[in-house]
Amino acid sequence: MTQPTLQEYQEAIQRPDLCFKDPDLKNGETTPGVFGLPKVISGGFAGVFQVKTGKTSYAARCFLREGDDTEKRYKAIHDFLHRKRINCIVKFDYINQGILVKGEWYPILKMEWLEGETLSTYIENNHHNQETMTVMASKFKTIVEELHKRGISHGDLHDQNIMVVKGELMVIDYDAMYVPGLEGQDCCEVGHLNYQHPERRLSHYGPYLDHFSEWGIYISLKALAKDPGIWDEVNGGDQCLLFRNTDYQDPENSHAFKALSRIENDNLGMLVETFRDAVYTYNLEDIPSILDENNITRRRKLEREVAEIPEINMEGLEVKYASGDNSWIWDNKKVDYKHFMGTRGYERVAVTLPLFYLLLVEALFILGWLPSGNIVLIMLGAPALALLLPVSYWTNTQVKERRSKSRELRKLENETRALRNKIQQELKTITQFKSRVNEDIKKLRNQIVSQKNQESRVLKKIESSHWNRLHEIEEAMKGLVDREKNERERQLKVKKERYIVEKLKSHRLAAYRVPNLGLIKGFLLSMQGIRSAADFTDISHNRNLFMDNGARFRLRNGSTTIVGGLNSQQIRSLRDWQRSLIKRYEGKSPDKLSPEESKKISERYKTHRASLKEEEKKVKETIQEEKKVTRDGFSKKTADLKNEIEGKKQRHDEEVNKTQSTLDEICEEISGLDWEINKIRHQLKGYSEISFKNYLKQILTT
Repeated sequence: MTQPTLQEYQEAIQRPDLCFKDPDLKNGETTPGVFGLPKVISGGFAGVFQVKTGKTSYAARCFLREGDDTEKRYKAIHDFLHRKRINCIVKFDYINQGILVKGEWYPILKMEWLEGETLSTYIENNHHNQETMTVMASKFKTIVEELHKRGISHGDLHDQNIMVVKGELMVIDYDAMYVPGLEGQDCCEVGHLNYQHPERRLSHYGPYLDHFSEWGIYISLKALAKDPGIWDEVNGGDQCLLFRNTDYQDPENSHAFKALSRIENDNLGMLVETFRDAVYTYNLEDIPSILDENNITRRRKLEREVAEIPEINMEGLEVKYASGDNSWIWDNKKVDYKHFMGTRGYERVAVTLPLFYLLLVEALFILGWLPSGNIVLIMLGAPALALLLPVSYWTNTQVKERRSKSRELRKLENETRALRNKIQQELKTITQFKSRVNEDIKKLRNQIVSQKNQESRVLKKIESSHWNRLHEIEEAMKGLVDREKNERERQLKVKKERYIVEKLKSHRLAAYRVPNLGLIKGFLLSMQGIRSAADFTDISHNRNLFMDNGARFRLRNGSTTIVGGLNSQQIRSLRDWQRSLIKRYEGKSPDKLSPEESKKISERYKTHRASLKEEEKKVKETIQEEKKVTRDGFSKKTADLKNEIEGKKQRHDEEVNKTQSTLDEICEEISGLDWEINKIRHQLKGYSEISFKNYLKQILTT
């Protein structure tokens, strides 16, 4: 049954009391639109009218085109939704005899009218509010989770099929919806091109159906939450949010993908990469849902972290030795001051003997008892005798103790300086080691980045190498459809012609008195094989330079014959007679092929079509297999590089720990030496009175 046009629905629905059986709709009033006709919201598949009954408004959805299984499909959807409560879906009734148009009943959907605005209108008005966009992204993810929990796919998620009603999201238009129980069927439409994968076909029908469109909507909302200006940058809102079908045809040169990549947000960047990968995925069932966001971002974040340059620095490496200033401990201790003990006899002799010697030498010189030539030599004896005093001083017990402690102090200080120098050397060595590890990891990171870039190039090359064949198959499929259509038209034309010819055969020239022809001319025509209106297809004048030479007939078998003696009026009469008969039977000729004839044509093309589909499937499987082998190969190389990085990081940690242990030991040793140094310094304070001056003073005063 051919569906009414939108205008025919509008004309019928002007009288709800006459066109509806449903009591709610029958007693309602329509909302007026242009020229007084009922206001309609039209789509490619249906027109929706608002019918108000009291304080309640209903939507009457009238189909503009209908498949053979519409009633069965909507009954399955209706029964499932009425068993399950799903907040984001408006329950509806499928009414088989829903609306009367020109004496025929047609099905409609009846549901509660939603007062709200479409998602694109809402975003147009609110995209500058980043918090609102964040909330919308979260709410969209919630309705996706609700649908997935029930095993449902909407089938045509786009900005016009998602309504914002009192701040909550609702989905409308269930023509392409999949619910459990519809397995094995084809979808009735492929959805809005700006939201669907380029490979989407009617044969794609299952719980995975929304995955691709989910990403387009969710990423658009997430991006607007980070950078509202991107809406104007990509001219959002023109039957799309941020992405269009052209972006999916060539993601690498896509304005939308490039604009999104400039937003500085790691999480959004990983989601955009996932969506770009989805565009390159031929098997729609392999595309993940946005509900897998956490796993996807966790996996991609791990890949990025490994590829990033690790910050290997001095963190965690600590020199824990004391500053050396622990003398305050000893400052609070009592100093044990040392003094010279009582002077011994030889020490006094050591002081007085040189004086007596000088006096004796001088007396002897005066008396002349000493030769003048030996005076200098004899005078040198006094200093020699004076050496007895320093010797006695240096052999003093307190002086020897002080000297011993000073030597010990210098020794400890030298050891401390050596240990501190060792610390600096250890730090220098570990710093150089860290620098080498850093450099090695940079190189490995660059290799990973290079591997990823190379993998991307190889994957694109794989797709490119098979793209031509896929395009040829696609063109062949289109050509096959055109050829089948043309053959149907050709056979129908032949059938029509055959019907008309059979009818024309019954109109014989002898039996039907053709005006102006006469019996003789009729006899002449029959002699040339022209006995009925079916025997010729065309007639024209046969003229030469000298005279009118009758008529030229094109016979049904393609040959021509000339019949003399026919004048212009007779030729015209024959032509008009045949044309009137053709016109009479054209209206009665078959307007379609019989089921057997149609099936025969379908069967003839079915094998070829199946062959092309099988080849297309094999090409796509080949692409997937080659891409899988490529990814596996690069994954192994990348894993090896990651393991090498981890090995270097582990080696780094081991060296740092080893150096830390060495530093701890040195610092502990320095701390012990510092204690001893300050202890000796404290003890040396007690020897402040032990000096040569005080030694002489004590000798001379006692």
